[in-house]
Amino acid sequence: TVPLSDGAAMSVAVSGEGPDLLFVHGWSAHAGFFEEIQHRLESRFRVIAPDLRAHGSTPRGTAPLTMKQLADDLNAATEALDVRNAVAIGWAMGAMVLWRMLADHGSARFAGLVVEDMSPRILNDHAWTLGMSNGIDAATSRRACEAMRANWAAYADAFAPRMFARDSRHRLGEARERVVRELAAHDGDAMADLWSSMAAEDARPILPELKLPVRVIHGALSEAYSPETSRFLVETLPDAEVT
Repeated sequence: TVPLSDGAAMSVAVSGEGPDLLFVHGWSAHAGFFEEIQHRLESRFRVIAPDLRAHGSTPRGTAPLTMKQLADDLNAATEALDVRNAVAIGWAMGAMVLWRMLADHGSARFAGLVVEDMSPRILNDHAWTLGMSNGIDAATSRRACEAMRANWAAYADAFAPRMFARDSRHRLGEARERVVRELAAHDGDAMADLWSSMAAEDARPILPELKLPVRVIHGALSEAYSPETSRFLVETLPDAEVT
């Protein structure tokens, strides 16, 4: 565990030896989602996978539940673990947290960044259509937060399949029930607070300042974002390519 500024303890899975790989999970997920790939890579790398605040085994603590706080927490973890010359992999909200951390704390500890299925602004409006592909806007986002607070278990059940590829509903089987249980174990108010903060973020001004090499990953059957969002990232980041 890594002590955070408010006294909460961040749970971090660390295994293997070699160059550092930092995996940062998405909203309502946890480090365990990377367990399989962590085992595959730990023979060649030191693989680091934290549970972000209010996720998995890391408590919400008393600090505000914001993207800035998650970024500060993650920076504290990289310092405590003496992360050096690392490649960071951010899945969904994890990428937003990494963008904020790099903007606020610098990139001296990092050699590269992988962005998996994320937009610099998740909400859509009349001037921005590369947010979530379901067209969510500010009003829809507020209603979603109300639903999270009212009945998080029901919201988690409906949301879980959208974390995966469009054709995964028929393939997940028992895994879907496990994912729903793990999502439902989180606190709905905490998830709503973090969602609200993520929805308020706009990383577009940050992107041109990120000098790290970036690999952008987009799933062809993603339910979250369109290929055009990935193209925007590649065109905006100084040193990026898409997979």
